[in-house]
Amino acid sequence: MPRPSVPRLSRDQIAAAALSQIDETGALSLPKLAATLNVSVSSIYHHFANGREEVIEGIRGLLTREVIDPLDPTMGWREYTEQWAHRYRSAMARHPHVVPLLTLQTVSAPETLASYEALAMVLRKAGFAADDLLHVVSVLDCFILGSALDASAPLDVWADSGAPESALSAAIAATRAQPGDRSRRSFEIGLHILIAGLADLLR
Repeated sequence: MPRPSVPRLSRDQIAAAALSQIDETGALSLPKLAATLNVSVSSIYHHFANGREEVIEGIRGLLTREVIDPLDPTMGWREYTEQWAHRYRSAMARHPHVVPLLTLQTVSAPETLASYEALAMVLRKAGFAADDLLHVVSVLDCFILGSALDASAPLDVWADSGAPESALSAAIAATRAQPGDRSRRSFEIGLHILIAGLADLLR
């Protein structure tokens, strides 16, 4: 008797389906993922031996390859860091539900490690000390991931009390009157402040 036909799977196909599931539900279930792909859970383990954690790293690598293109390492560290931060935020802001899952485990996706390595090399070349460098990368990482989550926040993050003397209410009204994306504007301001602070640290 011939063996039943089994759909050919790839790591990228599984990771893409897992990302779609997380986008829709905010969680990752391997049995549900297997059902979506019309395969057994063991087929997923065939490609991702460490299971759920490795699938999440596959998603991380997929996002890196698709959105974070290589940057010119000869750029100045400010320009390089700004462009890297914008691309990283763009990748994560499209899939905010995956961000909490990514932060729960060690980064091991080769593509993502290569992206961080390139950033670290530029910063080291600029003169950042070895005992500061990991902290600098971590601060950038935390800021960008937080901004990616903010991109999916409600339009009104803070309730307006309407109190005449409230500084927060006045700020809310002024922000509502501004054109464009409030979250992106917050990101731009924060990144400017962060780069300026890193420049102070470098000096």
